[in-house]
Amino acid sequence: MDKKVLGIIVVLVAVASFLGGATFTQWQTQKQGTPSPKEEATPSPTAQQPEEPPAVLGAEDRGKIESGGAAVKGEEGSAITIVEFSEYECPFCKRYVDETYPQILDEYGDKIRYIFRDYPLPFHPQAQKMAEVARCAGDQDQYWEMHDLLFENRDKWAEKQDVSADVTGYVSQLGLDKEEFDDCLDSGKYTQAVKDDMALGQSVGVQGTPTFFINGQRLVGAQPFSAFKAIIDAELGQ
Repeated sequence: MDKKVLGIIVVLVAVASFLGGATFTQWQTQKQGTPSPKEEATPSPTAQQPEEPPAVLGAEDRGKIESGGAAVKGEEGSAITIVEFSEYECPFCKRYVDETYPQILDEYGDKIRYIFRDYPLPFHPQAQKMAEVARCAGDQDQYWEMHDLLFENRDKWAEKQDVSADVTGYVSQLGLDKEEFDDCLDSGKYTQAVKDDMALGQSVGVQGTPTFFINGQRLVGAQPFSAFKAIIDAELGQ
């Protein structure tokens, strides 16, 4: 065979092999999927990622989270029901309370039933206790007043190992019966109730704080007022 022809054949075979390998690699990548930057940056301890929680709760789950709670404001049957899973040591929860929560109440207060549920994260050592503090204040009809005080002063007590003096100060500031309050807190009256709230949150897909359900629609994080407004206005038909 002519050496020139043989050389051309060798070149053609090499090109065909290259193109075939490239095509196979592309097919393999499409089949397996290319990890997103988030997936590459976030290693998983298990081979299988947990399923994403549903964006909208079904009627049964919605009924569970809208029944009861640490505290409720607004009328049952309101056009909008917001359920907040939160905790008092969380800095993002404080940001929401400082910036967004007042705007929601100012604009939609008479149309909203607002339910607060406890979700004390285990790496926040004072979160469980402060949830119980608020509930014990609720026994004297001052849950929301204690709620506001705990968030307002969060940066003062959150890094302390002992918050007893801070709590005593808030009890005095609200004019609560200290003996009744201390009996409630020391007895662990609401310890299990707080844990039950967290278990309920986990059962409907709550993975962090704050997490909200607006008429069953999930919204995660310290979102701006505009994110709440978009959902609320849609629910109101505006």
